[in-house]
Amino acid sequence: MAGGMTAGLLLASVALAATPTLSAFYVSGDSVQLNVTGDANQNVFLNYYNTSNIYSQTVIGMTNSGGSFSTTISTSQQGINPGSVISVTVNGQQSNSVQWPYTSGSGGSSSFTLNQSSVSLLSGQSVVVTASVAGPFYLASNSNPSVANFSIGGNQITVVGNTTGTTNASICLVSNNGSCASLAVTVNSSSAGSSIYFSQNNLSMPIGSSASVTVSGGSGTYNVVNNSNSHSVSASLSGSLISLYAQNVSGASAITVCSTNMSACGVLNVTVGGSSASSNNLIFMPSNPVIAVGQATTTAVIGGTLPYYVSSNSNSSAIQASVSNNIVTLIGQAAGTASITICSSNGGTCGTFYATVNAYASAINFSPASVTVAPGGSATVQLSSSGGSYYVSSNSASNIATAAVNGASVTITGSSIGSATIGICSNLGQCGTVPVTVSQTGATSAGSSVAITQVISAGAGINLMLSGGTAPYTPTAASGLVSATINSGTVLTLIGVTPGNTSVNVCAAQGGCLTIPVVVTAAVSTSQSSSGSAGSNAGGYVFTTFMSQGDRGAAITALQQELNRLGYLSASPTGYFGPETAAAVKAFQRANGISAVGYVGPSTRSALNSR
Repeated sequence: MAGGMTAGLLLASVALAATPTLSAFYVSGDSVQLNVTGDANQNVFLNYYNTSNIYSQTVIGMTNSGGSFSTTISTSQQGINPGSVISVTVNGQQSNSVQWPYTSGSGGSSSFTLNQSSVSLLSGQSVVVTASVAGPFYLASNSNPSVANFSIGGNQITVVGNTTGTTNASICLVSNNGSCASLAVTVNSSSAGSSIYFSQNNLSMPIGSSASVTVSGGSGTYNVVNNSNSHSVSASLSGSLISLYAQNVSGASAITVCSTNMSACGVLNVTVGGSSASSNNLIFMPSNPVIAVGQATTTAVIGGTLPYYVSSNSNSSAIQASVSNNIVTLIGQAAGTASITICSSNGGTCGTFYATVNAYASAINFSPASVTVAPGGSATVQLSSSGGSYYVSSNSASNIATAAVNGASVTITGSSIGSATIGICSNLGQCGTVPVTVSQTGATSAGSSVAITQVISAGAGINLMLSGGTAPYTPTAASGLVSATINSGTVLTLIGVTPGNTSVNVCAAQGGCLTIPVVVTAAVSTSQSSSGSAGSNAGGYVFTTFMSQGDRGAAITALQQELNRLGYLSASPTGYFGPETAAAVKAFQRANGISAVGYVGPSTRSALNSR
């Protein structure tokens, strides 16, 4: 393989259709308005669970010439399970998932506020915003999903910064009189050294309460250089942690924090007002946190005086609790509930809150399980789990690689040489990690090609997009098992000739080469005959690869043909693994005693190949 590349040769799938977006808003009665964007002049399929909790799909209209569609749907007339998760499919592409913003008979408060209306954070960082009522809530819209992700648990909204920019989110209450609140998010570059940032800003604090804010950015240590109204709020700084205490005087204060060399400064805005925190009982925000096994969350203590301590924990086997300053950290150990009592150092001020730990059947699966990219290059990883929306939960080295979630896929972009581990979680509490390697040439790592193995059947083809280096590109097939040609300058077309394992080497005029492993399988049979031999399905196709929602190709066509033959899928084969195929796979799995996860793993492949 040639070396000396200044920009690695990269590979990506050809974009076939735009990823649609979906937002849902409560209107009145049981009516909900849906707003959709996607490819122009295409049918819009609504994916939902009906009142019998059965996955359903129906056409609700068509996008206009500009790719937009809007309609109002009655929950009862359509038979939608109130409060369930929905999505839409446009031109074979599935949108983001949102919660149906209507719950039959739900009551409670019709309005709420957020403790912050705007937040500023670094890429790779996260911040928690708390709502004034218990919820439940849903994310109605996110104007720029590539900038930040939002996940909601109870009355806490976790914001995770992805890339530099701004976005505006609408957080809505799930009820038949639900209201919404806006949250503005600014994400700054993690490499910025000329500004100081706060984990939360524009705080509203009741009299007698306390809060903690983390400082980042700049260089060196930090100092509080000015407090415009110390009569209303006091501020002390220890390392990068600002401790705030609301005095007995209502008012607003602008607190200026600077690095020691005064090269960077930031302003923290705090408003003090409202009723004072109870002198006899502590208050917790949120008061009923919910987490998953293996996850951690925090709740803030209001009232009393520092320090606080854990007085009792009714179920320490389910949840571990510890206190630092006024923040209680909770770690889920096992499924269950616990009542946790926190007391203040004065001995007479205590409070109790209840925490719930949920257990989930499986973690998030990644396809591929790991990626290698060149600096400036990117790769897309498909996500699958039991449902929910996804967000970037952690990044061990955001200076090495960054990640942005879009629906059921995550795009990983290399920044500099090294390795990183990207954590992805769903709003249902499932999590997983994908290892990322960023190499200078994008050539090889530990002897294996950075390109994803391409699986095609004899007689079938696949198009791949080339980038990096300098055109023209020259492909060379290692054997006669596959043919390789360049079309439109940057599109590599691979066509299977004879079954077997081989590789294709693609070189740029300047910028090096890339080796693509290829597996050519037997031709896909279009026969719908029910006859077959032991050890393979009736179509003669042997399934060998992991398949999940969002995948395309000959293997998906063969899967759909087999599910058609067995009576689990009524739609015609398209070669695209969409919601209908996932539902058919689940039905097949249930019928064969396999966990109904909706993707095709080793157990499901074995069952398919043996029919």
